[in-house]
This record gives sequence, structure tokens and C-alpha cells, in this order.
Amino acid sequence: MTRISTNQLYDRSIDAITRNQGSLSDVQQQLSSGKKLLRPSDDPVGAAQVVRLTEDLDKITQYKRNNTLLQNSLEQEEVVLKNINNALDRARVLMIQSGNGVYDKTDLQAIGIEIGSIRDEIFGLMNSQNSNGEYIFAGYQSQTEAFSYDPSSTDKKYTFAGDDGFKKIQVSDAVTIQSNSSGKTVFEDVQARLNINVTARVGVSSLSSRITEQAAFDQFHKQNYDAVTPANNQFRATVLAGNQIRIDNIGTGATISTQNFESGKPFVFKGISFDVNAAPGDTFDFELNKPEKKNIAETLNDFFIALNDASLSDTDFSKAIADGLVGLDNGAKKLANATSSLGGRLNVAQSVLESNLDLEIANKSARSVIEDVDYAEAVSELSKQETALQAAQATFSRVTGLTLFDYIR
Repeated sequence: MTRISTNQLYDRSIDAITRNQGSLSDVQQQLSSGKKLLRPSDDPVGAAQVVRLTEDLDKITQYKRNNTLLQNSLEQEEVVLKNINNALDRARVLMIQSGNGVYDKTDLQAIGIEIGSIRDEIFGLMNSQNSNGEYIFAGYQSQTEAFSYDPSSTDKKYTFAGDDGFKKIQVSDAVTIQSNSSGKTVFEDVQARLNINVTARVGVSSLSSRITEQAAFDQFHKQNYDAVTPANNQFRATVLAGNQIRIDNIGTGATISTQNFESGKPFVFKGISFDVNAAPGDTFDFELNKPEKKNIAETLNDFFIALNDASLSDTDFSKAIADGLVGLDNGAKKLANATSSLGGRLNVAQSVLESNLDLEIANKSARSVIEDVDYAEAVSELSKQETALQAAQATFSRVTGLTLFDYIR
């Protein structure tokens, strides 16, 4: 038989009371905090899961902020592109109006005033800034203007000063989305109207040309232009007996076409209308111009100059209108592509946001199962711990009263 001393009785009773008080205190803390994990030792595995889930929820919160910033940036850019497109539509109407033969120089100068205003408006929009003062279309060079204006330049007055970079924003663990567009892609890399240079040679008494079918000529130009060998861009037309004309490539020597010809009447070759007075054996040359790119502000500025040039011939003015219309049409295509890209990115951003919201709910639910207290269970546990503490206290008073001296009394 094991002998239990009085000190042992006191120690055991005090230990039981203390443990019951600790358990009761834990239940009270769970009820007051709403958390059943008060310390990692309560559930080491569950505590580790809570840490991971909390980290994931913090990331999702940041991704949601990123997504909001991204959508704001894309929506602002979309508004700018829409305003530019509206301005181009008005400029196109004015260009077509200026080709009306009843307009005199004064009327054209009046149109020029509005074209100049539209040019300035578009130039300002191309240098739009976001809420942080960054230039939207400047690429990585967002602290400097995307486009600059040099009135003294004899070549191009409106030039791109940024780069073709673009920023990306991470909106989930696996998805990053482009947050801006480079002005080089949207505005600068706009194809100018393709054209030719014509030179009369042997025996030709009169010669004029104009592009009447731009699409057909553009296709011919793209298929035949040689950026490496300039001679391959030169062609020679030779009038043949029997009312025919032959067109050869000077560089390669290949015959491109042989077709009907009548002196003094226009004939069309690959979208180019030639009006020639010539006899058999006469020749003339034409050369494919080098493709050029011109931003829409520069295109409008060129047309503005043409409208205000009183010495410009009708032929040259018609060419200026054709150049302007093709430049604006090509610019509008670039704007349409950029707007389509924006719409796609906005759709992806919205889809990722919805996915993040669903994931946030799932993670919060999983974390709640692990760490949040079940109040019904905790209240029952509180009652049980109170009863246990009361029993331990009552037992302590009974046990400590069982001494030999009490028995003798």
C-alpha cells in the first residue's frame, strides 16, 4: 500500500483545481475570442493550415487590389481611344468634304481650322496621363511625354518619344495582364498610303498616273516590294505594236503583264491608272515607293498644310486627300485592334476576379472550420468545466478535513 502524505493530498488537490481552472479559462477565452485555437499546441496541424490559408487570403486581397487598379487603367485607356476614334471620324468627314469641287480656297482654309483643332486634340489625347501622372502610351518611359512636337522640323513634327514596352500586373498566382498599350503600336506604326514614282522616258509625249484601286495596288506592292534590292522595285512599260503594252521588272527582267493599250486612253495595271500618249517603242518607268509609317497626328498635320497651301494644284490636293483618308483608315484599324485587345484583357481581369472571390470564400470557409469556435459545443464545455471545478473544490475541502485530529474531536 502506498502511503500518501498530507502534503501530497494538498498538492494533488491544488493541481486538480488549477487544471480545471485553466480548462475553464480556455473555454472562456474561446467564447470571448470566437477562436478555438488559442495557441499552436492546441492543434499543431490545424495551426499550420490556418497560417497557410491566411497567407493565401492575404495574397488574394492584394490580387483584388491589383485587379481594381488594372481595370481602372484599362477603362481609362479605352475612353481615350474612343475619343480619338470619334475625332478621326470627324476628320474623315472633313477630308471627304474638302474634295467637293465647289469649295474654294477660303472654304478649304475654314476646314483647315477645324482639322488643326482635331489634330491638336488627338495629339493631347496621345499624351494622356493616368491618376499617377504617368503617360499612358509612353511604354516604360512613362515619366516623359509619349509624343513630342517640334515645329521647326522639316521631316516629321509629331514624333514618338517613348518605347514599345508595356507593363504587366499580376492578378493571380498564374495570371499577369498587360496594363497599358505602347503608343508605338497604337499610333506610330500606322501604314501610310503606298504609292509610286513615275518617270517618262523614250518618246512619251504626255503621262499621268493615279491609284484608283488602292486595295489592289497595296496587294501588288506588298507582293513585289524588295527592301534588299532596290532595282527590283523598278518597272518599265513598253508600248508594243498591235495596241498592246508590256510591263517588265527592270531588276529581274521578268515580264509582269502584257495588256491592251490605246494611246491617249487610260489603262489600269494593278490598281494604277495610267494616261499615256505614246507610240510603239515608247517607254516609261515607275517605281514602288518605300513603305512608310506615319502617326495620325502627323497625317492630320500634312493635310492641314495642304488645306492652307493656296499654290497646291488640284492633282496634288487630290493626292493629299487620298493620303489623308488612307492614313486615317489605317489609323482607325490600329485603334480598333487596340480597343479589341483592351476588351479581351478586361474580360480576363473580370474572370480572374470572380475566380479569386470564389477562392477567397472557399479559403475563409476552410479556415473557419479549423479555427472558429462552435458556440454550442463551447457553452456545453464551459458548463462541464464549471461542474468539474466545483467538484474539485468540494473534494478538496472534504479530503483536507480527513485528519487524525479531526477524528479524535
